[in-house]
Amino acid sequence: MHKEILILVIIFAGTAILTLLGVLIIIFSIRNKYRHQRHRQELLQTQVEIQEQTLKNISEEIHDNIGQVLSLVKLNLNTFPAGLSEEVTTKLDDTELLLSKAINDLRDLSQSMNTDRISSVGLEVALEHELKQIQKTGRFNTKLHVGGNRYALEPQKEMVLFRIVQECLNNSVKHSAAKNIEIELLYRPGSLILQVSDDGKGFSPGLNHPSKNGLGLKNMYNRAALIGAVFSLHSATDNGTTINVELKNTQ
Repeated sequence: MHKEILILVIIFAGTAILTLLGVLIIIFSIRNKYRHQRHRQELLQTQVEIQEQTLKNISEEIHDNIGQVLSLVKLNLNTFPAGLSEEVTTKLDDTELLLSKAINDLRDLSQSMNTDRISSVGLEVALEHELKQIQKTGRFNTKLHVGGNRYALEPQKEMVLFRIVQECLNNSVKHSAAKNIEIELLYRPGSLILQVSDDGKGFSPGLNHPSKNGLGLKNMYNRAALIGAVFSLHSATDNGTTINVELKNTQ
């Protein structure tokens, strides 16, 4: 009888110890996973902050130095004496027009890079500005659709979404051979849906993961992950490209 009780006690103790070990292993795994996720989040945050600071520095350099130098060159063109030949006058006028265009393009580029300006005007206005710049090239038709009841986002989240759109628009302009580019912002009570689409030649995305398709797509995926958004890409050869970003719990 005592022997049977001793065996039961040993079995019970062994089971309890194994259960405790299992719980400890689970807790340890969860803690490691949490630490890994937090570390990855911190790395992404640092990477984005460095990128934003770099863009801001370039923006200020364009505005304060390059833009001013070109403006001085434009002013100097007006100091040429009168009585020049018609051919020289025509070349001077053409040069002044080219300089004016370069100054305006640089100003627009500077504004698109400047973090402070984008934060001040808001996501929707910043996206409208980007589409207008693309429309001005004469190569694309662009549209911005906004649906639902608008609400403000945290500045960092707006900035991340804007940079994702910039990357996507850059890909469309350079590689897609599209005629139409559209952006849709859909405000829902619990989420914001951002969609950018073109009717270009498309491509065959990597089968495993959007981050495996190239640096541009990897940047978009990482930026979305930074703010807890879900990034998805849909594309096929000769069937255009669409990216979707869903940001939940925005209010």
